Amino acid sequence: MRIRPIHYMVFIALLFFASCNSPTTNSNYTQKSIQEYADAVNPISENQSSEEYSNRLLIKNGSIRFRTEDWTQSKETITHHLKTFGGSIVHENIDTYDYSVNVYLDCKVPSDNFDEFLNLLEKDLGKPESKSIRVEDVTKYYRDTEARIQNKKELEIRYRELLKQAKTIAEILEIESKLNEIRFEIEQYEQLLKNYDAQISYSQLSINLFQETKRDFQFAKRIFRSISNGWDNFLWFLIGLVELWPFLIAIAIFILFYRKKRSKAKD
Repeated sequence: MRIRPIHYMVFIALLFFASCNSPTTNSNYTQKSIQEYADAVNPISENQSSEEYSNRLLIKNGSIRFRTEDWTQSKETITHHLKTFGGSIVHENIDTYDYSVNVYLDCKVPSDNFDEFLNLLEKDLGKPESKSIRVEDVTKYYRDTEARIQNKKELEIRYRELLKQAKTIAEILEIESKLNEIRFEIEQYEQLLKNYDAQISYSQLSINLFQETKRDFQFAKRIFRSISNGWDNFLWFLIGLVELWPFLIAIAIFILFYRKKRSKAKD
């Protein structure tokens, strides 16, 4: 029987589809399985990340400045209230000038007591010269991070299951590489949550105490300083003369030459 061209084309097509549907190698199977497991963990949806939560997670920080008559007494008051509320001073800096003293205190206070602590400061130290409070709502970012950690952990479990099915060294190395990447991402997200927890639990408050000191003329001190400065200036003058010695020699030679010439003219 004669094979027509149309029959030949149908036969080639059947062979092509059969080859496409034939079993793949273990490596291709592993790659396909990895992709299926990765796709099984759905990314965080926009609706999920923008969901409203009843308990808001807030980071509250601020700065406040007081004018005081006695900065040491004011600092003792602040320290007392900090101990009462479980807070502390984490950094302290004092700048002393001729007519004023500036004290800078960086404090941390439990967030639940932050507002009450501020109210007590204003009650005991008086009305502040300036005050700035910043509140950041991190609820969405916190919940998103929690969800990402959960997703990554689920993906990690799937890869570990797949690792048990690996047949070749190449498959094992490929899956372990993915597991290391996932574990690294999980640790990063967990560290981010720890940072959020620290900032949510404790609020930061920068306190500036300003005291204007008595303006004493301090006559004796000024006289001594003037004498010292005058002596220093005289020494600098001598140093300047020494540095100009070539010009001084040139001027001396010119004066001698001029006088000698003038005396000859008179003779």
